Amino acid sequence: MTGTPDTPASKQVVAAGYDQVADAYARLEDASWPRMRWLQKLLAVLPPQASVLDLGCGAGDPADIVLAEHHQVTGVDISAEQIAGARQNVPLGTFLQADLGSVEFPPASFDAVVSFYTLEHLPREEHAVILGRIRSWLTPGGFLLLGTEAADNAGATGMWLGVPMFFSSFDAETVLHLIGAAGLTVEDTAVEPQFEGGHEIHYLWVLARNA
Repeated sequence: MTGTPDTPASKQVVAAGYDQVADAYARLEDASWPRMRWLQKLLAVLPPQASVLDLGCGAGDPADIVLAEHHQVTGVDISAEQIAGARQNVPLGTFLQADLGSVEFPPASFDAVVSFYTLEHLPREEHAVILGRIRSWLTPGGFLLLGTEAADNAGATGMWLGVPMFFSSFDAETVLHLIGAAGLTVEDTAVEPQFEGGHEIHYLWVLARNA
């Protein structure tokens, strides 16, 4: 979604930015990042052939490639270039170009929802609503695996990988409160640093369950 008249300006920035940096972003992650270690925590508790939704799936690499080996993957991303990459990288997955703030799924559609490095690209005023919708999409006992920047940022656009990019986030304590308020029970959580282009950024990781 490169932006329509009813798409907020911040989301147009995100869509256009990720369209432009698709290749650079694919090279950014390295083996020291926590994402795949936390994904293993989820894989250890998922039932066979689980239905998994990836919100902000990017090009599907590396998480959706691993998930699709044993599970049914649906991915959503606002960037047309990222969705094109995901369809190529994960041919057995289903990938939709859409805004995470408005995409719809029937209740209890997924055994798990994952979202990595994505919530902070949406205005934080939407975060509580999105978490509530995630809970509605989960089956009873389903899991949320979330990785999001742990910083108090009311919303700003700055340069990232050479392009304008919008960020907005809450501190870790607030995010955990929002997850609980949405009706999800936190089973494991930590704030961990990772390096992006020489810069250390702290991310909150949460594995939560739908009671």
